[in-house]
Amino acid sequence: MLEYISKAILEDPGLPRKKPTVSSWQIPEHPAVASIQSTTLPEFTDVVVIGSGITGCSVAKTFLEHEATRGFHVTVLEARTLVSGATGRNGGHLVTASGHTFGPLAEQHGIEAAKEVTRFSLLNIEAIMKMIREMGQEFQDHCQLRDVLKVMAVGDEQTWANATRSVLDFQKNVTEYNKYHTIVEKHAVPERWNIKNSAGAVEHNAGAVWPYRLITGIFERLLQKYPSRLAIETHTPATAVHHLPKDKDYPYRITTPRGTIKAKRVIHCTNGHASHLLPKLAGRIYPFRGTMSVQKPGPFLKSGGGSRSWSLSHKPSLDPRTGMYITGLYYLQENPLTSRIWIGNETAYLKNILTSDDTYVPDEARAALSTILPKLFLKGWGNEEKAEIESIWSGTQGHTADNLPVVGKIPASLTSGATDSEQWIAAGFNGYGMDKCWLTAEALVRIMLGEDVREWFPQCFLLTEDRLKSTLTPEETVSKFSSIPPPDDIRQAKL
Repeated sequence: MLEYISKAILEDPGLPRKKPTVSSWQIPEHPAVASIQSTTLPEFTDVVVIGSGITGCSVAKTFLEHEATRGFHVTVLEARTLVSGATGRNGGHLVTASGHTFGPLAEQHGIEAAKEVTRFSLLNIEAIMKMIREMGQEFQDHCQLRDVLKVMAVGDEQTWANATRSVLDFQKNVTEYNKYHTIVEKHAVPERWNIKNSAGAVEHNAGAVWPYRLITGIFERLLQKYPSRLAIETHTPATAVHHLPKDKDYPYRITTPRGTIKAKRVIHCTNGHASHLLPKLAGRIYPFRGTMSVQKPGPFLKSGGGSRSWSLSHKPSLDPRTGMYITGLYYLQENPLTSRIWIGNETAYLKNILTSDDTYVPDEARAALSTILPKLFLKGWGNEEKAEIESIWSGTQGHTADNLPVVGKIPASLTSGATDSEQWIAAGFNGYGMDKCWLTAEALVRIMLGEDVREWFPQCFLLTEDRLKSTLTPEETVSKFSSIPPPDDIRQAKL
């Protein structure tokens, strides 16, 4: 199994597939920008941004609005339609995992790094919601921004003990947010949250949004405001980035099926596909596929009008014989207009997880998602064992060897040499992009412009030679998977 994992994470993820599964977030496609492109590809540009998800959008917006880059021209390259990758396929949650991730972060990277990351995650959620509200009520309604009360219900005692310890450590160390989480004991969960068989729960305020509408809407506004400075080229994959050291003005040539474009800087916002153009990142950043669905609520499930969101966490397992990976996390929200449940999970065989192919949905993922809601809610489905799936799709996340994003200038060891010094990256958000991507991209641009962001941006995210040699290695990725325990039946058999 470890040999298979090692091989899978080193494979070239390739370009985004041409005919992906259809995400309900992307229906209908944006009428103005979904397939927008210039009549002729720009010959020159100051900045090429590869990828049009939330990270690429924030990079473009920051460059266009920054005082120091008033004259800059920005070109966004997208292999498929605009926002057709992970951002247009995710769960739609504006939620921070700060409470239950503080403990694992502290254990792996130290208390100070855990404090930086969890503070930043909260700051990111606050910044996105503030930005959307400043864009006006009509835009808020269009992308269904709303405040929600979020709960993480825990399905087993061991995970509950770890979660409560993590939340308490977060409250102790990040004191300005020590009232952010509320611990709900086991006996109170059924009545308060209509959830059964829980060992306990943690709740906090959060948000929800229609991610595709949000990012396409921002791109549309940027085009209206900066028509001569922004080019968005959909259906234009970057197939190669060449460094031209003799060209002092435009040292990069980006090859696409529509021609080439010369640029001063290149920013990789390709997440799970990052190692396609940067092959030395293979195994350090790797694709991790998840599945999302829209499901019909049960006949007895009381609607909350979209005011709540949920997640279910339980201990993960990886069967070394079959490669079946039960990831231990479901995440769901209710659409405020239709009361449909939008729910996602990553459970499947590893061969269907460690892949960038989003053109199909694994049978195991479909089965897991179709059966979880009647098991989760106390009242809602009666005797039914399955919920009705109305639509289902897959999407590619970018995961990393050390569970941290990869941000900053790409070192010479990963490029063509020391003179190749203006390739940058923001990728590898490990399934938690909505609470990190927006401000990460802003921080990256500010770093590029020589600003000091250390006061608010986690330094452990930065791509350094030391990190490439220590924690961000293919071997660490394999080790991460090898540490996932087998299912209980295998553990008991060994005992």
